[in-house]
Amino acid sequence: MLRNAPLRSKLIVTLVCPLLALIVLAAVVIRSSLAESGKAAEVNQRARFAAKLAPLIHELQAERSLSSSYVAGERRDTPTQLNQQRHTVDQVAATYRAAALNLDLGGDQGLRDRVGYGMRELDKLPVQRKAIDSGSINRDEAVEPEIDEGEIEGQLNVNENHGPINDPPEAIEQYTDTINDLLDINNEIAPGSNDAHLIEAVRASVALARAKEFADHQRGLLYDVLSKHAFGPGQYGKLTSLRAVEVIYIAQFESAATPAEITVYRHIVENPAIARIDHIREEAVDTGGVGHVDGDAGDWFQATSLELDQLRSLEQRLSGDVVATSASIKADADHRALLYTVLLIAAIVLAVGLSLVVARSLIVRLGRLKDVAHEVAEDRLPGVVNRLREGESVDLENASATPIDTHARDEIGQLGEAFSLVHRVALQVAGREAALRRSVGDMFLNLARRSQSMLERQLELIGDLGRRDLGEAMDDVSELDHLAGRMRRNAENLIVLSGAEPLRRWRGPVPVGDVVKSAVDEVREHRRVATLPIQPAMVAGHAASDVVRLLAELLENALSFSAPETQAMVSGQALPTSYLLEVQDQGIGMSTEQFHEVNQRLAEAPDIDLANAKMLGFFVVGRLAERHGIKVQMRHSRYGGVAALVLLPAALLTQPGISRASDPPPAFPAERRPAVYPSGFELD
Repeated sequence: MLRNAPLRSKLIVTLVCPLLALIVLAAVVIRSSLAESGKAAEVNQRARFAAKLAPLIHELQAERSLSSSYVAGERRDTPTQLNQQRHTVDQVAATYRAAALNLDLGGDQGLRDRVGYGMRELDKLPVQRKAIDSGSINRDEAVEPEIDEGEIEGQLNVNENHGPINDPPEAIEQYTDTINDLLDINNEIAPGSNDAHLIEAVRASVALARAKEFADHQRGLLYDVLSKHAFGPGQYGKLTSLRAVEVIYIAQFESAATPAEITVYRHIVENPAIARIDHIREEAVDTGGVGHVDGDAGDWFQATSLELDQLRSLEQRLSGDVVATSASIKADADHRALLYTVLLIAAIVLAVGLSLVVARSLIVRLGRLKDVAHEVAEDRLPGVVNRLREGESVDLENASATPIDTHARDEIGQLGEAFSLVHRVALQVAGREAALRRSVGDMFLNLARRSQSMLERQLELIGDLGRRDLGEAMDDVSELDHLAGRMRRNAENLIVLSGAEPLRRWRGPVPVGDVVKSAVDEVREHRRVATLPIQPAMVAGHAASDVVRLLAELLENALSFSAPETQAMVSGQALPTSYLLEVQDQGIGMSTEQFHEVNQRLAEAPDIDLANAKMLGFFVVGRLAERHGIKVQMRHSRYGGVAALVLLPAALLTQPGISRASDPPPAFPAERRPAVYPSGFELD
């Protein structure tokens, strides 16, 4: 889908996908932080609500104790303190109701049920007070209510009905039920929180509130016992049970509270004014629940009230710790959410900015490369090619330079270098092609001039023949035949240049002497060729004509570069596995560098170029030698000119006799005897 899309679109897609993944990941983290912040805010709100709940419970406990004392005294004293306490409870209850109405309960059905149930329990206060003030007092019943397991464990049944409130014991029992129901709300302060410090703070606060509740139970119960100086039915067992449960909750408090909070608690209980509580309680417990119980009820009530007030101050400190912890958790969560949001925005801005900068750099550089490519392809390269075709001189080094920034080592820089290389190679190929055209043209011009001179000579001879008798014209007829042979060689050279094979072939093996004679007949100044002894051998018919042309070109070259009064000499010698032909002249010769260049061209059969156009004979020789595996090499001649050595391989020889190395060579004059080469001769 994106294969044909612009580079800009591909870069945008490449950028957008990681950004989307980053945004999704950051959104999850931010959402988690916001959820944690929301939960911390909810805990903080509930902790503040619990801080308003604690005073209500404390004041209800005080009203319960005063009501129990008022009933235990058979309502003989004026309930001034009790009435003041009731007024305080009403004020605190009004504050609590307002806080409950403003509490965002959300979807927490458990907290909603507990708060609603506690509100309904508070609505029973007028009925309770009426029973305390005017209900019948039964001396045989204990005024302290029974404490069941549900009240101890803090369980809640919203459908529970505590029964009628008709007398003081039932009213005091209702105080206990209401306080327990309100204490149960503390269990919903931090539901599902993962913060260990907050959980421990809530546990310490709840445990202290429960311990304080059972301490208040003991205040009312033992006040009644000390007022009567004897335990009533069931009161002794209840006192020991209340004390045991208080100890359990104190242990829970100490396991969850901080060292500083534990120090404050111990400082409270070790106060001399409060320490006598344990002494009075132990004396009452030592009686075993029978007999006379010593102790002043007023002193007991005063000491326990002081302890409960001190515990109330510690309870406020714990509530403050819960509020502060939840607020700190909320602040940390908000800070993390803000930090993640800022980091996300910064990352997006940075990524987009860097991507735009990089994308712009890539697009600009690629655009520049595209423009240069169009300029080279449409203007510069065609212009240079046209100038080369027209024969103008072109500096290929300067023409191949492209205005591309190739200093960068990235892929675009490498692409620019590759394009520059392609441009340079294209110009070099174009230059070689133009040179090749000129070379081919020069070759054709050379061959055409050869043919033209021979045709003009033929026309002159034909004209002379028309003016002479047939008997006197035999020499001219021979010259015409010779000219026709040379023209045929030129035509066959053109075939060699084209890469095809000529149609002229011998049907069977041809003696080497005939091959040499045919080659001599095809050169212009054939009368200047001296044929030295040729050892017998047979050349395969399919290669004989090519060997003839090869020798003719070498003879033509030898005659062209030597003085008219000198001769070119041809000799042949059979070797154990091959046959060596040698063409020598007495011309101007060549330098060592020229020998090296010519031999290299003869060995490698080069392509047509301008240099080959000037040395057409060597090019034809190289092509023919390559076709049949013939080795040709130019050397210094013993006569002062050039010696051309032609080594025919065994594959071109069909006479078995050439392998006999024992046959003595013929006797030649010393100055003309060809060199004898050892077996396995190879040209350098």
